[in-house]
Amino acid sequence: MNSGSTSGAPARAARWDGAPGTYPQWYEDPLSCLQTTLGSILMEHGLRPVEVLGLACEFAFAPDDVMAEEFYRPAQSGLGVAADLCPYHDVESAWTTGADADDLIGLIETHAGVIVAVDNYHLPFRPAFHDVHAAHLVVVPAWRRTADGAVEFYVSDAQPPAFQGWLAAEHLVAAWTSGNPSDTQDVFFSSREIGGRVLTTKVGSRPGGLTADLVARALRGNLDRWTDGTAEASDRVWTGRSGLRRFVERLQEGGGDPADLRSAYTFGWAMQAQAFLHGRLVQEFAHRSGQDHLPEVAASADRVVSAWSNVRLLSAHAAVTAGITDLIPRRGAELVHAYEQLAVDWQLALSKDWTDVS
Repeated sequence: MNSGSTSGAPARAARWDGAPGTYPQWYEDPLSCLQTTLGSILMEHGLRPVEVLGLACEFAFAPDDVMAEEFYRPAQSGLGVAADLCPYHDVESAWTTGADADDLIGLIETHAGVIVAVDNYHLPFRPAFHDVHAAHLVVVPAWRRTADGAVEFYVSDAQPPAFQGWLAAEHLVAAWTSGNPSDTQDVFFSSREIGGRVLTTKVGSRPGGLTADLVARALRGNLDRWTDGTAEASDRVWTGRSGLRRFVERLQEGGGDPADLRSAYTFGWAMQAQAFLHGRLVQEFAHRSGQDHLPEVAASADRVVSAWSNVRLLSAHAAVTAGITDLIPRRGAELVHAYEQLAVDWQLALSKDWTDVS
């Protein structure tokens, strides 16, 4: 990293050579900025995001912890949200904070390729610029000092409309330290202070390419977490079958109050994105390996994605939806059924002989 470098000498992170416009970006429609920013970091390390983030598929909900942020996902392990999303790879993350441009420069130099929480209201390249407050994540892999001594940061945002380029420090720091006040135009992702948060990541040794053994190990792990999930009153995170059933019960209990349902839209994004990536990975591997039992797993994962769409949209529009108290249990039951079918297909796939997979 180029501490104190001048114009023409962009800092480097991982495998990016610093050439403007070439930072790796990755986006798929159902993904939030949590997956897209982590995907960029994985690409910097030579990994295909779908082959890392698509292995795990699970349900995890922290009943007292849902944040009004696009990138919210309940933390499970002590190794950070990246480790939770990549349990079959050597990936870790940690949240930290800073207060000014010097702090951010120090974090970039220490960790390389940091993920920065921002308020879209202050970013000139976002459609919400000076219009809507909303929490978001961007990758900031480098900084530089211009010829006149000003500090600029290289910002990569894969979310449409995609952007990457040098940005004056005043814009990024304003977004990074924003109070992100409550905004009636985006009630889902405003109202929580950004607070100078940065997600640092660590990507360890590469496990090699995607193999049948790795896919089978992932399906087994997913099935075990589904079966062994818990949702006791003392559990900080509700997981697996038990967790999902308790989550649906909670939706029904709050069916008469749209404010109680709103968090399902926010929280459900992370679960929906994970199911989408799992379906995509299994679909790709099924095509590559010719295993005729795997497309059923992919199809079931896609049904989980669709079921989450129904739950999320219904929760988001609860205040203006007639018959909401009848619809919530119906959509909840569909979500449970979709996950149960996925679990059945994991089990059927694991009952096959994987040793023949090339």
